[in-house]
Amino acid sequence: MDPACLGLRLYWHLAIQFLASPALFLLGLLFPERSHLDKWLPWLKWLVIALTGAIVIAAFVSEYNAWYDLYLLPRVDAVDRFVNPFFVWSSISYIALYWVLLLVKLRACYSPDARRRLQVLLAGSVVGLGSILIIWGLLPYVGIADPNDSRWLALLSIVLMLFFPLTLAYVVIVQRAMDVPILLRMGSKYLLARTSVTIVRIAGIIALIWLVAVPLFAHHLRPWKTALGAAILLVFGFLFLKKKSPTDLLQQWIDRKFFREAYDAEVMLSRLAKTAQTISDPAALIRTVSQQISDALHVERVTVLLRSDGSFEPAYAIGPELIPPSGILDQARSSTPLFNSESDSRTLDLQSPELLLPLSGRTQLFGAMALGPKRSEAPYTPSDVRLLESVGVQTGLGLELSETAASLAAAAVERAHIAREIEIAREVQERLFPQRLPLIAGISLAGFCRTVFGVGGDYYDAMELDGGRLGLAIGDVSGKGISAALLMASLRACLRTMTLTSSSDLTQLMSHMNRLIYEASAMNRYATFFFGIFDPAASRFDYVNAGHNAPVLLRKSSGGNYERLRLDCGGPVIGLLPKACYEQGSLLLDPGDLLIAYTDGISEAMNSVEEEWGEEAMVLTAQQASDGTAEDIVKAIFAAADVFSGGASQHDDMTVLVMKVSPVSVLW
Repeated sequence: MDPACLGLRLYWHLAIQFLASPALFLLGLLFPERSHLDKWLPWLKWLVIALTGAIVIAAFVSEYNAWYDLYLLPRVDAVDRFVNPFFVWSSISYIALYWVLLLVKLRACYSPDARRRLQVLLAGSVVGLGSILIIWGLLPYVGIADPNDSRWLALLSIVLMLFFPLTLAYVVIVQRAMDVPILLRMGSKYLLARTSVTIVRIAGIIALIWLVAVPLFAHHLRPWKTALGAAILLVFGFLFLKKKSPTDLLQQWIDRKFFREAYDAEVMLSRLAKTAQTISDPAALIRTVSQQISDALHVERVTVLLRSDGSFEPAYAIGPELIPPSGILDQARSSTPLFNSESDSRTLDLQSPELLLPLSGRTQLFGAMALGPKRSEAPYTPSDVRLLESVGVQTGLGLELSETAASLAAAAVERAHIAREIEIAREVQERLFPQRLPLIAGISLAGFCRTVFGVGGDYYDAMELDGGRLGLAIGDVSGKGISAALLMASLRACLRTMTLTSSSDLTQLMSHMNRLIYEASAMNRYATFFFGIFDPAASRFDYVNAGHNAPVLLRKSSGGNYERLRLDCGGPVIGLLPKACYEQGSLLLDPGDLLIAYTDGISEAMNSVEEEWGEEAMVLTAQQASDGTAEDIVKAIFAAADVFSGGASQHDDMTVLVMKVSPVSVLW
């Protein structure tokens, strides 16, 4: 026999002998699912494979020396003394670990199908492998019997040993612990894997260069032979280097030819996972996903349950509705599909699903899809579970996007409604401000209010009273927006009502307003308020200041300088205390006097570095514009405040009321 064939024969013998027990350990480690030991020590299997490879190489050298070449390894006995004990004890350890791993998985198993498979596999391995250990190990060791001397004992060990491969085949094929078509398909994928194909490509290129290119250019050949060789070289080089290689086409052909159903299901579910997020309508999304899963996996019963008011209610169903067992949805907090483990999958209640697919978003569980058994009664394979998990994740994200879009749409409608309400409130509030200021001889009068949110709590007013008198009012309600505007409307109504009945005693008028505003507003609501009455006939201005920024009276002296008088006589703010006492102030106005009443939004206008404009700057601006009309002064104050703020956002309502007594004025 050829020495190379002798070596292959010996290597095959040693591989069967030395690789059986490590393969058994790896089977227990990874079959039918990955054990906790492999999760804790993922490097252990690689250590076992490395040690086994080293022992096989050492045993091969030793056995080859003993069988075919006695002079290859002079000290073969030393190798045997190390290899043989290690082989015996490692084999016993691998078999024992295999049984321990099966027992641990059997104890932690909740599915009746999986439990039955493990029980059958454990019983077959105990009978098959246990008989080998007893007949070939224990009996000769204690001197009872030697199977080498007893043909019947050796035959019995072979018969008993067959129990293990038979039970393994029963579990894999009959009980469907593993999907054999999927295993074959994955085997072809590994055979045509990218790394393997790369190695084949490199070897093919080297072979082409050595067998075609070198002879082609090293020898003087005829032109047609040179062209033919170059064409062959170019064609094979293109096939080996192109992006979609022949191996990819071969893999697709294998899938379509021999695994058509699995290939179609995988393609359909993969496309569905990519397109699930593109469907914006939740009802269409659920309907499309359910129908595609039903068609791809041949599942006749599908029920989708969606979250509603803290519970899950059926939203769509194909066939009769499936009802998940109570409490199983509480476990569906991740995207991993859940198998129904309450009973045997072949004897499930007609209303109970076989598989529950969570539909999870980024932060919460939106629903679940209950799947019944396949039409073929085949179990869901790991490949099915992986594809369904991807579909479930994308469907959950699609539901989350739909819910977010619906929330945004509802919020947009609500914002539009609020904006319309604010616009109406702004229009109403504008009607509350004086639409036409009173025209009194010798008096120039102007006022303006600019709110932050369209509506606000600033208020100013000017009204004609009996006897030709002029009433001036300005106020600032605490807060901003609609609530401040409502209190401002109440303040105006109270003032207008009381000035119609009595306006002679300003202290009593302010006390009544304080009580009414206190009763009509919340505990934390109040208003600063200033009200004064100017009598042109007597040139007298009576006023009460209820905690408001003191208006400034500018009076020009004979030297051209301005004298400043602050109108701060009065009492506390209105609406904060149930009872309050006020003091009335009075002064005579001269021709050329300028009265400036304002709210703190003017004096506290801020720039981008949060510096306040201040009352002093406002008064100086009014002095510089004092030669103009009251309206000119108001415009100058707002323009100067805007220049100072430099485009910074307005943080408070801004109001100014100006009354100017003409230098040539008849006050009688």
